[in-house]
Amino acid sequence: MIVGFDYWQVLSHYPVQLTYLISALTSEGHTVVVVSAVGNNRIGTVKREVRLLGFDNPVYEVIFKDPKESPQLKLEKCKELGITMFFDDRDDVCKLLNANGILAFRVTRRDNSTYDLSDVEAEIK
Repeated sequence: MIVGFDYWQVLSHYPVQLTYLISALTSEGHTVVVVSAVGNNRIGTVKREVRLLGFDNPVYEVIFKDPKESPQLKLEKCKELGITMFFDDRDDVCKLLNANGILAFRVTRRDNSTYDLSDVEAEIK
């Protein structure tokens, strides 16, 4: 099984807890990767930050022009990599992945928000 983790608000905010989960998955022979959607100003930063946390898993950045593109970009990367399970902090990402056969779990943010864009835009979805 290939399991994916988002970086920001997931791996970045819960590295201690997720270290145990990632260790358990890899010790059972599963592959763990990081897939993060970033804007142009963050290209190349996620891998460095993941390494600073002590993880050596493969890191993939999908580049968006607008954060609204994140769900579709993550779906495409998950399909490309064969990811069957994914952990993300955004409801819209999890719903799209689940609708496309990828078991997605939403990690609750520390501030309990569920969406990166304005509340008005979130209600439209």
